[in-house]
Amino acid sequence: MVDKRVLNHSLLINTASFDDFGGWTLDTEFILTMGGAYLLAHGLGKKVENAKTAIQVEKSGKYHVYAYTYNWVSPWHKDMAPGIFRIRFKNDASPVLGAKNDHWAWEYAGEFSLEKGKKILELEDLTGFEGRCAYIYVTENKDPVLPEDASSVFDFYKKSILSSCQIEEKVFDYAVFGGGFAGMCAAVAASRSGLKTCLVQDRSMVGGNNSSEIRVWLGGGTNYEPFGGIGNIVGEFEQKRIGHYGSINKADLYEDEKKMAVLEKEDNLTLFLNCYLVDSKVEDGMITSALCWDFLHDRFFSISSPLFADCTGDGNLGAMSGADYEVTTNGHMGISNLWHIEKVDNPSPFPSCPWAVDLKNCNFPGRGETKDIYGNSREFSLGCWFWESGMTEDPIYCAERSRDLNFRAMYGAWDVLRNQDKDYQDYDLTFCSPLGGKRESRRLLGDLVLTKADFKYSFPDACCATTWNFDVHYPDKAFYSCFHEGDAFLTMDCREEVPDDCYFLPYRIMYSRNVKNMFIAGRCASLSHDASGTARVMRTCGMMGEVVGYAASICKKYGCLPRDVYFNHLDEFIALLKSFENKEVFKAGNTIV
Repeated sequence: MVDKRVLNHSLLINTASFDDFGGWTLDTEFILTMGGAYLLAHGLGKKVENAKTAIQVEKSGKYHVYAYTYNWVSPWHKDMAPGIFRIRFKNDASPVLGAKNDHWAWEYAGEFSLEKGKKILELEDLTGFEGRCAYIYVTENKDPVLPEDASSVFDFYKKSILSSCQIEEKVFDYAVFGGGFAGMCAAVAASRSGLKTCLVQDRSMVGGNNSSEIRVWLGGGTNYEPFGGIGNIVGEFEQKRIGHYGSINKADLYEDEKKMAVLEKEDNLTLFLNCYLVDSKVEDGMITSALCWDFLHDRFFSISSPLFADCTGDGNLGAMSGADYEVTTNGHMGISNLWHIEKVDNPSPFPSCPWAVDLKNCNFPGRGETKDIYGNSREFSLGCWFWESGMTEDPIYCAERSRDLNFRAMYGAWDVLRNQDKDYQDYDLTFCSPLGGKRESRRLLGDLVLTKADFKYSFPDACCATTWNFDVHYPDKAFYSCFHEGDAFLTMDCREEVPDDCYFLPYRIMYSRNVKNMFIAGRCASLSHDASGTARVMRTCGMMGEVVGYAASICKKYGCLPRDVYFNHLDEFIALLKSFENKEVFKAGNTIV
């Protein structure tokens, strides 16, 4: 990549395109709100290996270096900074970075004397406690004018890339955004129906919450008559085993390679992994194209299609395209970062974490004999789904803060257990998902917004089974003493059974009411907050994906739009959905309701 990293007068480097991440983790969850992807030193308290990339210096001289970074604990402790790092050129290192900014901003890393030729730039983590860096700017200018807000920072980067390369145009029959169960199933259903389809995913793997990165087992039932074949594609991605609680929740349970194999064998399907949706063009209420960023290779490309599907979970395509949506900013379900401890032969000491949530005087699940909401205790109560944050924060714009609160709660708990209680002395903290597993954010609005009260009715376009309980989460009163900072991070589930053990969701919640060529599938479908408590689980999201994939085939056949399927072709569409043979497969665990 040296040919693209030429330092003449100045050079802007996106850390997501580093040649070698070392032990750093790539974070792509907050691009639209903080201005880029970034490298995260997610070492669980142990320093991670340096990230490295090569640059070609065209002219020897003195250069000034700036890092786009953030002291992530500053919302709670402005005087503390656990996530610190340095920028290094061989033996020449910057001062400590990551301690000053109370929001994402540029930090001066000092002056470096660089000789002409190839140089290796490194990010050196100093703590293993979630240091982060999105961009590095190297320039001859001592006081460059650098953009400040997130959108300006991304535009600055984008212009630097487009000055040397053009946007490539790609054309498809159907463009699906989001590589979780909804997106995977939508893409496969459309591909097998003969549509030239693409699937855009912002990670190197698919599966969303059911990937080895996040590790949530599948919920919901599939293959319910009279739509016995809806759920067949979900079944192809089904995992054989689950182990959701404690250290048995291993990466291999999620069968990432199996999911990829299903997608890769589809002749009509093109995968764009490690690519992020950053913009869309809309004319007369129709998306004409979507701009994507391939952050690993510093390039942009545009996707044109008559039909799009927002399966992003956050409703990103809809929001940037002007779609009507709702969002519950206080009282919604939150984000979990599952974590666990494990008994080891040679446990490591764990450093004190004064910047973490102070739990010294609080009982929490896993401490002593304190029980969780299921009556479990000890290590099986640590890091489970109910370690959940962000219920009172905006689920889009405050998502990074909520994820970081999960980190602080975990580190605070483990600090107390190991260093104060002297408990779990033969255990190490061995896993924490760096990615937040989300439950609820934007809900894009269709011709019908399904509420909990609507579940007493059957609609003519009913087509997709949901079996999970009305399951919404709220802060657990039993642990209010833990929330003395004002932020809750332990929840309880409030459940009520779905009528008749199965309810069929109507098709009209699966397309936008005002962006005329956009389907919706997954947790951003057109539901109220309470109704989303049943439809948000992954098998149900996958079946919604199958439905909109097959609906796209009707649109292709008649040259029509998603709404027309309901008003003009509903009988044919319902007959199509009923025509598939039931090929239901085994589901591991008690995961239907």
